[in-house]
Amino acid sequence: MKFTFLLGVVGLLVAGKGECMAQCKETISPSNHKKVHYHKIQLADKKEYLTLSRTGEEMVLSYHNERIGLVFYSEMFTEIRFWTPQGKFSLYSTANDRSNWQRIFILASPVTRKELDKMKTTTKIEVLLTEDTKVFSVDAQKNALLNKAIACMH
Repeated sequence: MKFTFLLGVVGLLVAGKGECMAQCKETISPSNHKKVHYHKIQLADKKEYLTLSRTGEEMVLSYHNERIGLVFYSEMFTEIRFWTPQGKFSLYSTANDRSNWQRIFILASPVTRKELDKMKTTTKIEVLLTEDTKVFSVDAQKNALLNKAIACMH
């Protein structure tokens, strides 16, 4: 009886873990043919979103904007600022040239586990472009998506 109960609990834990991992998307990188785990977080609409991705131990946060064409002047470094109740912090990136020539503007920045932990309570995200600043409020629903994406990175 105890063994059957224990086996059932282990089965539920394994099934629950599989369900959690199923929420993380996977693809194969066309450049190095490695498995990439990723998760998208919508910011304003389907045309602007963040992506957290992990290949092995390398983790990258990317800002995608499908309204800005590939030919866009970008400063040497562009700032992506995260506001949390504990304060603000920034990631710095350059225009990503690994976009396979898609007509989409992408900023990418490496991210550490410490920075991911800081992101868990994000209330606002600012993307400081050369001639524009994009400000996105992060409500409870977007924060839940962000935390789900962060969980995929661990």
